[in-house]
Amino acid sequence: MSKSRKSKYLKAITAMALTASTVVVVAPIASEASSFKDVQRTHQFYDEIKNLNDRGIINGFQDGTFKPEQNLTRGQAAKIIAGVLGLDTSNVNNPNFKDISTSHLYFGAIAALKHEGIIDGYEDGTFRQDEFIQRNHVAKILANAFNLKASNTNSLPFTDVRADYKDAIAALYENNVTTGKTATLFDGSSNVTRGQMAAFITRSEAVSNPTTQPSQSVTFKVEEYTANEIAINGTTYLFDDSVKSIFTTENKTALTGAKITATIKNGVITKVNNVDLNNAGSAEMGVVFNTNATLDSITINADGVTVKNVSVTGNAIINSNVKTKIEFDGVAITGDIIIADAIDGQSTPVLKIKNSKTGKVQVKRNNMSIVSDTVIPEIIITATISAINIDGAATKVTIESTKLNMTGNVKFERLIVSTAVELALNAVGLVNYLTVLSPDTRITIGTGLLINDLSIPAGSTVSKIIVNYASVASQIKAIIGGSTPSTGVPNTGGGNVAPDPVIPPEKVNEYNVKNAEELTQAIKKAKAGDLIKLTAPVTADVALTDLVMIDLNGHTLKGNVTITVPTASGKYSLMPSDSTGTISGDLIIYAPKVNISLDGLTVEGNTIIE
Repeated sequence: MSKSRKSKYLKAITAMALTASTVVVVAPIASEASSFKDVQRTHQFYDEIKNLNDRGIINGFQDGTFKPEQNLTRGQAAKIIAGVLGLDTSNVNNPNFKDISTSHLYFGAIAALKHEGIIDGYEDGTFRQDEFIQRNHVAKILANAFNLKASNTNSLPFTDVRADYKDAIAALYENNVTTGKTATLFDGSSNVTRGQMAAFITRSEAVSNPTTQPSQSVTFKVEEYTANEIAINGTTYLFDDSVKSIFTTENKTALTGAKITATIKNGVITKVNNVDLNNAGSAEMGVVFNTNATLDSITINADGVTVKNVSVTGNAIINSNVKTKIEFDGVAITGDIIIADAIDGQSTPVLKIKNSKTGKVQVKRNNMSIVSDTVIPEIIITATISAINIDGAATKVTIESTKLNMTGNVKFERLIVSTAVELALNAVGLVNYLTVLSPDTRITIGTGLLINDLSIPAGSTVSKIIVNYASVASQIKAIIGGSTPSTGVPNTGGGNVAPDPVIPPEKVNEYNVKNAEELTQAIKKAKAGDLIKLTAPVTADVALTDLVMIDLNGHTLKGNVTITVPTASGKYSLMPSDSTGTISGDLIIYAPKVNISLDGLTVEGNTIIE
C-alpha cells in the first residue's frame, strides 16, 4: 500500500474509531433492516452487505435487489475496492488498457488501482472489465489492497494453488479472510459472487483495521424473540451461535419475564452473562430451562423450575420466592448454590440435584430439603437453620447453627460441628468423621446413623457431648480426644463395635531436638516409624506427610500440628505409650485409612480428624 493510499485509509478508519469511542449506548451495526429486498437478516452475508451499503460503497439494482448470488465483474470489483480505500478516482493517470476508454464507467477506479499497484491487466494489454472476477484474482487484489501477508506460505492445506497466487492466497487464509471451497481445495478459477466479495472485503478490512465497536453490557427483560434475533428497547440484535441454545422455542415459557444481562458487540449478543428466571410452573407442569450455554450466574425466583444442562461459572441462587421445589439436572456449577432465606419461614422447598456437578451448597433457608444423586463437595448449614433434610452424599458438611434437627438418608465423609449447638442427628446412614469443636455441643444420635470416627474436644467426655451415648455407643466405631465417662482414659470405641487395637509402628531412627531449627531438619529427614523427641519446649508449626512418632517427653509444642497421609493405612500412635505432652495449637489429621491413637496427648486447640 503506497503512502498516499495508506494515509487516506488510516484517516478513514481513525475517524471511524473516534466516532465509536464516543458511543455510550448500545448501537449495533445490524440495528436496521437491509435496504435490499433479497438480502434478509438471515442471509449469510447480511452484515457484510449492509456494512458496505451503509457506507455508500455498494449499491443494488433499480428493482430494489442486490443479487448477492450473482457473479461479480472485474470492473464492479475495481469500483468497490477503490471506494473502500477512498482512492481519488478523478485525478488519475491513464493506464492505457486497450479496452478501457477514459469515458468508461469504471475508468477512474481501474486507473487509481493500477497506479497503486493493486491490479494488473492481461498480457495482451486488456483489463477485461466485463469478465467475471475469479477467486485467484480477488486473493491477489485484496492482499495488495490491504497489505496482507502470510508468515508461512507453505502452511496452506490446499492442493490446487497456482504458484503465482500462492503468497496472496496464503495471506488471506492465515488472516481468516478465506477458508477455501473445501478443506483441501481453494478453487481459484471459480467466480466470486457479489455477496462473497462483500464478505472478503469486510474481513480484509478487519485485519487491517481491527478497531470495532467495543463490547457493551445490556440488561433487559425478555419479551419476544425468534431463533435468530431479539428486540430490546426497539433495537434488534442478532444471536451468536454460542447463545442460540438459550433462546429456543422450548425455553420461551421459562424465559417469559426473565431478566437477562448480556454482552453485545457489533449488534450481536455474543454472551449471556446472567439469567434471572421469574416464571413459575404449576403443580401439574413445571417450567424447564434447557441450554448447553455457559453463564456467569443464574438466579431462580419462581417455583417449579428445572434447570438442565447449563454450565455456570459463578453462583446459582435460589431466592425466597421458591417455596416448593427446584431441580438442577445435568448442570455444572463451578461456584456455589446459595439457598436464600425466606421471609415467611414456613415453606418447605425441595432442591433436587440430579446428574450434576456443583460447588458448595450454602443453606440459609429453614426447613429445606436437599435430594442429590451425586456427591456434593460441601454443604454449609448457616446459623439461622433449625431444621434440614438431606437425602444424599457430601464430602463435607459444616454446621454453624445453634439448634438443629437433621433428618434424611445421608453419607457424609466429614461432618464438622463448628459451634456450640443442640444437634439432633435423626438421619439414617453413615458419617465417616464427626468432628465436634466446642465442648458445649450436645448431640442426640438417632438409631439409624453410624459414625466411624468421633472427635471431641480435649477435656470433654463422650457422654457429655453425646447425650444418648449409652444407647448409641454401638453405632460409634472410634472416639478420638476427650475421655470416657468413667475412667478418664482415652476412649477406643463404643458398645459392641470396638476398633482394632492401636499399636505404634516399629521405631527406626530417633531424632532429639531442642529448638525449632532442629525440629525442622528432623521433619525433613524422618520417615514412617521414626521418632522425633523433644528435649525442651519448642515453638514451631509441624507438618508431617508420613507416620512419624513425636515424643513430646512432657514438654509443650507451641504451634499447630498437621498430619496429612491420605494413602497410608494401618494403625498409628502419635506418641510412644509412656509419653505425655501438650500441643498448644490445633491438631489436624487427614488420614482416612489409618486407625490413630492420641494416648498421653493434650491438645489445647482444636482437634480435627478428617
